[in-house]
This record gives sequence, C-alpha cells and structure tokens, in this order.
Amino acid sequence: MKRLHILLVVLGIAFFGIQNSNAQSVNEKDNTVYKTTMTKTPQKIKASLKEYSDYKISNEVTFIKKSKGNVYKFKVQKGNWSHFLLIDESGKIIGIETGEH
Repeated sequence: MKRLHILLVVLGIAFFGIQNSNAQSVNEKDNTVYKTTMTKTPQKIKASLKEYSDYKISNEVTFIKKSKGNVYKFKVQKGNWSHFLLIDESGKIIGIETGEH
C-alpha cells in the first residue's frame, strides 16, 4: 500500500511537471519580427499617422505577420517622451506601448 502511494505521488509530480513545461513553449513562427522603412509601408498606415504630425516619427519600422494581417510598430517621440504605436494593415491604431511594463 505504501508503494502504491509513492508511485501515485511520483506519477502526479511527473504529470504536472510535463504539463507546465508544455504550457510555456513558444511558437517561433508567431514571433518573427521583420524590418522595413516608413516609405515602404502601405498608404493606409501612413494616413493614420497624420494624427501624430507634431511627433517625430522614426523612419525605422518593424512588423509582425499575424493571422489577421501585419501589425506595424512605429516609434514616435515628442520632447523627452517616446512610445510605440501598433497599427494594423487597415490603418487602425490597435495599441500604444510605453515601455512601462
């Protein structure tokens, strides 16, 4: 009976250990970041940046391919403050990253 309890405990620890290691695996295909420039971005995205005309917009742009389309990331700066804009292919601003995580 004591051996059965030890066996169940060992199997339980092994099961939960394997489950946690699989939950933390990352799909490499989803995290590929591509670089481009401001001039090579689609016109819809450039039009959405007109709201930030008083900001300094970096010429270096990155994007990630997602199932719904590409998501572009622009660095904008005004004075000492800077943040990143996330814009989808349709030109909609879907988020702002300030770096304060």
